[in-house]
Amino acid sequence: MSVRSARPKVNDLIFRLIGRSIHPELYTTCASVDILQKDYAATLRVCETGHIASIQHKGHAVCEILTSFQNPLPSQKRLLEKPVRGCRSESVRLESGLYYQVSYQLEELDYVIFKNVHEEYLMDAQGADLAYHFISESRLTPGALSIIDYEANQNSLLIHAFHTFPDELAVVKTQSLFEF
Repeated sequence: MSVRSARPKVNDLIFRLIGRSIHPELYTTCASVDILQKDYAATLRVCETGHIASIQHKGHAVCEILTSFQNPLPSQKRLLEKPVRGCRSESVRLESGLYYQVSYQLEELDYVIFKNVHEEYLMDAQGADLAYHFISESRLTPGALSIIDYEANQNSLLIHAFHTFPDELAVVKTQSLFEF
């Protein structure tokens, strides 16, 4: 688990699914893991704004991105674009036969509950598939934390991601399923 700088405001977050690759120069990768299966390859990345899941399947690419609306990403092939507010579920069937489902939610907590949740996530991060701890911008709040766990098999990829935003006492949770 490494350490880096700050996050955007949760009100600036947007959840996107793009039917193409995203050039790595458009975001800062803090931590990543590669997943190779018979019929697909995936790269999961923690970035300053949240995460990126890049999937290659049957010659097609798709990227799930939790990012800031201020982050300049290509507008071509945007399949899904929703602000991160409350709780939402979405699904998309792509031309390549890939079926995608996602549920995501923003939880805004009081200080005591956030502190307890954050401490539990710190313990969970030690056994996570991918985790990154950001440097705190304040001595009064902990550094932001991102945790990604996944289950990969030949027919599907299930991704659970948790991102804390300590300055705003918020947690963003996502669960994504890619079925091949």
